Amino acid sequence: MRIKFLLPLICGFMLMSFSVAHKFYVSVTEIEYNEKTQSLQIISRVFIDDLEDLLQTRYDSTMRLGKSNESPEAANYIKTYLKKKIEIQLDGKNVEVNYLGKEYEDDMVLLYLEVPKVTSFKSIEVKNALLTDMFIEQKNLVHVTYKEITKSLIFTKAKQEDLLKF
Repeated sequence: MRIKFLLPLICGFMLMSFSVAHKFYVSVTEIEYNEKTQSLQIISRVFIDDLEDLLQTRYDSTMRLGKSNESPEAANYIKTYLKKKIEIQLDGKNVEVNYLGKEYEDDMVLLYLEVPKVTSFKSIEVKNALLTDMFIEQKNLVHVTYKEITKSLIFTKAKQEDLLKF
């Protein structure tokens, strides 16, 4: 009788140990050339909890992100972090990437950036090291659209920058 009771219990524990959800660490960044405004418009999508963990570790352990309970320093911390982790060169020359702001969408934060005064380019070198200093498994997908041509890159901790030619 005792075996009939213990066997399902043991099987249940074994199945639960295999069903632990694996966390994915990924961001998606879209870089699009806007001919009208002559700028690169950039949107990075990052999981809120991952960015919050990083900002707490890097800057302030009490820092919070979110619509209702966001810390007042959040924007400055994000701007400082992005300046170090996202860099762009056009035709071999560094350009300034400006942080414009953010908004929340479900469990993601959308980070808006811009490179102004871009008339044209033949090559773009992108560095995207978002969260790679915090999460070894982090992957950053980048899609660059220029004159209706889209090319994509994948960045990891080991590979944080790459060059595209148009």
